Amino acid sequence: MERHKKQYTEQVLTVFAFSWIAWFLFPILFLIGALVFKFSALQPIISDDRFWWAFIISLISAFVVVVLTALFVVPTAYVFAYKEFRFKKFLETLLIEIPQTLPPVAVGVIYVFAFGVHSPIHLAFTFAAVVIAKLIVSAPFALGYVLRKFREIRASKIDLVARSLGANTYTVIFRVLVPMARQDIIAGLTLAWARAMGEFGGSLIFAGVIAYKTEILPTYANRIVHTDPLLALGATAIMVLFSIIALTTARIVLTKKKI
Repeated sequence: MERHKKQYTEQVLTVFAFSWIAWFLFPILFLIGALVFKFSALQPIISDDRFWWAFIISLISAFVVVVLTALFVVPTAYVFAYKEFRFKKFLETLLIEIPQTLPPVAVGVIYVFAFGVHSPIHLAFTFAAVVIAKLIVSAPFALGYVLRKFREIRASKIDLVARSLGANTYTVIFRVLVPMARQDIIAGLTLAWARAMGEFGGSLIFAGVIAYKTEILPTYANRIVHTDPLLALGATAIMVLFSIIALTTARIVLTKKKI
């Protein structure tokens, strides 16, 4: 009786698990199938200058986001891992969890009021607006990874050994923390790049959809999805491809890390 109960439980768990997997695989499989039968959808994209500009702006803005994130993520993670100050947990939540759950549309609305046409610093509907909208929703992924790793290193007390041998803060960061967290930094920046490539809501409101200036792949696809769905499907396929490559790279990097 107990054996049958165990088998039944495992069967139910397997059904639930594969149902969940199938639900999340459906969009990707549908996209692949649609492109197989509608491969001609990619042909108009090749000759569409506006698509290529959206593609280039998406790439450049995402790489700018990665560079800015790389500059600030290590010192920020160090401060939160090694310093004690008031409201630390609250600030950490604001920097990591809140941006990941905040509706991107809300981000766009806030920035439009802060840096819109009536602001002394007018950044709305510019390339800078694209970068800013992407940065706030992308950088938290990298910060979360690096901060978690820095805390693991601190718990191991390897940094204390370095300090006992005369290492200063600079040496500890760049000779101990960064080398040991290298895989996590790379994985975090890769995820930040992937998130920046797919950012939509904030960019749509704050940067707008200005051809050859602020239009990116997600807003390009959104603009044409009802008028030319096949073209939008081709653009979506390219975005999904980049996401798969980025996320697969991050997973490979993380599986290679050695504590």
